[in-house]
Order: sequence, then structure tokens, then C-alpha cells
Amino acid sequence: MPQFPPHQQHDTLDYFNKKDSLKIKLPKLPAGRYKIFTIENDTISVDTTLTIRDAYRFNQLFKDDFDYLPFSNIGHVLTQLSFDITDTDIIPGFVGQPKLTDYWPHPNIPFYFTPTPYSDLSYLNGMGQGQILNALFATNINKQLNVAANYRGLNSLGLYKNSVATSRRFLGSLNFNNRANTYCLKTYYYTYEKSNDENGGIANPLEFEQAGDIYSDRSRINVNLTDAHTQLKIHRLFVGQQYALVKQNLSLFNNLTYAGHAYKFEQKKATDLIGIASSGNGAVKDTVFLSHFQNIAGLKFQFHQLAVQSGIRYSHQVYTFDSLNVINNIYIPQKTIFNDLSLDNKARLNLGKLNFRGQLNIGFTKNIAGYYLAGQVRYKPNPQIGISGEVKSLSKRPDFKYLLYQSAYDRFNWNHLDFKNELKQKISAQITHQYLGKLTFNQILINNYTYFGADSLPHQNTSGIQYLSVKYQKDFYYKKWGLATDFKWQKVLQGAGILHLPGYILRGSLFFSDYYFQHNLWVQTGFTAKYFEAYYANAYNPVLSDFVLQHQRKIGGYPIIDYFLNFKIKRFRFYFKLAHLNALGKQKNPDYYAAPLQPYPDFNIRFGLRWIFFN
Repeated sequence: MPQFPPHQQHDTLDYFNKKDSLKIKLPKLPAGRYKIFTIENDTISVDTTLTIRDAYRFNQLFKDDFDYLPFSNIGHVLTQLSFDITDTDIIPGFVGQPKLTDYWPHPNIPFYFTPTPYSDLSYLNGMGQGQILNALFATNINKQLNVAANYRGLNSLGLYKNSVATSRRFLGSLNFNNRANTYCLKTYYYTYEKSNDENGGIANPLEFEQAGDIYSDRSRINVNLTDAHTQLKIHRLFVGQQYALVKQNLSLFNNLTYAGHAYKFEQKKATDLIGIASSGNGAVKDTVFLSHFQNIAGLKFQFHQLAVQSGIRYSHQVYTFDSLNVINNIYIPQKTIFNDLSLDNKARLNLGKLNFRGQLNIGFTKNIAGYYLAGQVRYKPNPQIGISGEVKSLSKRPDFKYLLYQSAYDRFNWNHLDFKNELKQKISAQITHQYLGKLTFNQILINNYTYFGADSLPHQNTSGIQYLSVKYQKDFYYKKWGLATDFKWQKVLQGAGILHLPGYILRGSLFFSDYYFQHNLWVQTGFTAKYFEAYYANAYNPVLSDFVLQHQRKIGGYPIIDYFLNFKIKRFRFYFKLAHLNALGKQKNPDYYAAPLQPYPDFNIRFGLRWIFFN
């Protein structure tokens, strides 16, 4: 259970000492006293500084997009330029995973500890017309109870036909500890919705690549689909409780979660461009649902810096389509129900400068028969050096989208419940030095890798995948000048025919920073350039809202240059960017794509702000 002693912190990030409308003098508290932590009690302090790394995070993801390439409109999917294992459990995923660009999975849900009311407002303009607004309010009802509400809304018209994007995200959370610190309650309700008009990319690439002045208005360019639309909805309720049985050394815990998922692809009229539809030339409405209830109950033992917990999890999943389908002798059930049991274990050990963390999940029943094993170690011998390592090994079923799918289009119907478990292994190491930079190494091995082939159908690879990457990051400073550099080299040693990635990604920022007006205004301005090797990027399939293999068109091999001007006044930060500045020189013959037939954004003006309030 997290505890934050109210008068034992001495953070110096940002202080305030003001009076509210009732003329009551507020306490002088540092920003570091305002804590954000996850369900696993990983804690960070609120940061009000403005650095180049902070500027990298101010985009539609609100995180560093070094490994991503956006489509022409914000709020759509993004092309991934690198590869990683992101699994944190043995439960299979749902449909439309690439849509979850700004989605919070359960381990990432934030809780708050705020000595006084805390607000965080962010704004970012959209493409064409629209905007992103993120608003957070958190407060302490008393010393034991903290509540928070967060809303994020996105609306963006886009510049191409049928490319409107909208998304909504709401989180309401509560964190309670009783006075004796023997009972802890964490609960939240989370909803997520994303809607996209799907144009299937440009119909004739020459209209884009040799447009001249005729198609400089992108809305004139013909697209493949003008009546297709997708929608993804998720809602989740969590109630987690912990009660100390023997002082605070032995506790009983119970975590209950219910989540509902819904995915829909609609089209007013079926088209031969996608395939043959059972409805002929009529309307298409593909829907798929997943409801998931799980309950974990067990014991947690804590002694000094050692914490171990073990519990039994019951999982009930219902995967549903609108109707029963039999296409080409393939039987697609309308409803599939899974009832599963697993043993979930977690452990933590802190030995001063050395920290360990481990997780082991073992599934006993058919749908989740497998295991998830993860271990992390962190060592910080002194303030200048940090060393960390991670090992993952898991065996789990492929996501539901590969196992069962039903559509009005005949080709998108399959039943692959006989697919084997994917076997994944990852070894990662990272060394950070205050003056020498950060070096990260990743090695990934996968057997039975599951993917969508060039035919847009699911396949399993039995030959194996071997992936290796090395990333180096370093920021150089001289007086008021700075140079931020990122370089990633990656290689698919085995399975390069089905895992397409650029061989390297480069990014550099040359910038100038200084204080003005008696140190009240902090200004940061400069240029950022990003480059990645040309490669056969996966194509985007709007029916599946997922990426499929292709071997015809390469993207990349071109620079992306931005000019930026950012400034900070106390806790107010403003961001301004002339994005893709070098596209101005290619207006008559653009050749930049985010995926085959999906253009990368033209030159555009991006601006936004973030304002934090401690009152």
C-alpha cells in the first residue's frame, strides 16, 4: 500500500505560495509532493520542467513517437518502425489492436496522491479542423482518500476524403487507505472509444506523387473507399482491495475486473475492391464483441523490502458475433465461451541500490494454457550510472483476431482455434550514464509467430523469428546550445520475409535554450530531423483495422525535418512546430508515405499547450 509521508519530501521542482478566493493562505509545497502511481505502485513525481525529451512527448500519443510513423490524419493508426514484446499476461487480445494508440491498458492506469487539488490541462490542434483536449483533475478528500477524473477528446477532420477521426477516453479513479493503514481500496472506471472514416488509401498514387497544383488540395485526390467506417469501444471496471491480517506483513487481496469490447466495420455498399460479400452489393456491418470478467484472490506477504503475492484467478470470456456463419465449409460459431483458471504470482525485492521484480502466471485450462514469466533487475551504483535488465518468456494463444473472425466479406471468415501457442522470449539490457548517454540492447525469439499475410488471412510461422536491436541515446550541451541524438539499429536475423522493418532509425535535434525576463521565461527553439531506411512496410487493411504483409511498395529513405519553438512560464508550457518543413520543396512530386497508399502528413503547423495547477 503506497504511503507518502506529508512532510518528509524536499523536492525542488516547482513551488507555490498563493491565496485562493477565500483569502486562505495555502501551504508552500513542492511539485514533487504530487505523486502519480500505477496499480503496481510504480511512482513518479509531477514534473513541470521543459526539456527536449518533454517536447518529444507532445504529440497525439503524449509519449515519444520515435518508433512510430503517423498516417495523414491524427487519431488513426500508426506504422511501427520497430518491434517488441508488449505482452504482460496470458490472456489473448481482441480485434483492432493497432487502433489502441492512446489506450490505457490495466497496468498503465494512473492513481494520484495530491496534498491539494491538482489539475493538468493539455491542448493540441488537429489536422484541417479539430483538436485534442486532455483534462485531469485530482484531489484529496482527506488524508486517506484521493479521487481523480481524466477526460481526453480528439476530433480531427483530416485533409483527405473520408478520413475523419474521433476518440474519447474517460477515467474516474479512487484510492483509499484507512487510518490504521490496514485496508486499501483502489477502484476505477475507464471508457475508450475510437471512430474512424476509412478511405483505404489513395486510389491512384500518381495523383499524389505527380500532383502538381491540381491536387495540392488533398481533398481532390480520389480514395479507394468513400463509405467505410470503423468503431472500437472498450469499457472496464476495476475494484481492488487489500486487508492486513497480521499487522502489515500478511495481507489478503482481491482484484475484480470486468471489461467489455466491441468492434464494428460498416460500409454502405460492398465493393469488389475488398472482395465478394454475402450481401451482394448491399450494406456491410461486421460486429464482434468480447466480454471479460476476472477475479483474483490471494495472499500478499511483505517483510521489510521483500514483497511476494500469490493468487488464483478465475477468468470468464464470451467472444460473440452477430450470427452463425458457414463460409466455404468453414464453421464460425456465433458465441464462444471460455472459463479458465490460472495461478498468478508476483515478487519484489529492494536491496538499496539493487532492485528485483518478478512475475509468473500459469494457465491451467485450454484457452489460456501456457505461462508468462518476467524478471527485471535494476542497479544504480551511484547517481551517474544506472544498469537494468529484463527477461521475458511466455507461451500463450494468439489474439482472438487470428483465431475466430466473421465478416460479410467471404474472405474474412476463419476458424483457427487449432492454432498453436506463440512462444516468445526476450532479453533486454540497458546502461545509462549521465555523461555518456543511454545504450539499450534487445534480443527477441518467437516460435509460431502469428500474422496477417499478403492475402489478409491469418498465418502461423513455424520457422521462427529472431530479432536484434541496439539503441543509443545521448544529449550534448554546450553553453546555451544542445544536440539530442537517437539512433536505433535493428536486424531480423530469421524471418525477414514476414517481419518487415527498417534497418535503422535516426533522429537528431539541434536547439538553443535560454531564460528571459529575469528567469521567468524559458525558451527552447531549434530543428529536429528524423530518417529511417526504406523498407517494405506493412499495408493497412480497413476491414480488420490491422496491418498485413506486402512486398510491392517501399516507404522511407527520406528525411522529416521540423522546426520548433517551445517556451515555459512557471507551470505553463507552449509548443509550436512547423512539421515536415522539407515537404515544401516536394509539393509537385511528393514521395512520402506512412504505409503503402497512405501518405505521410504534408507540411503543417502544430501547436499546443500544457498547464498544471496546484490549487
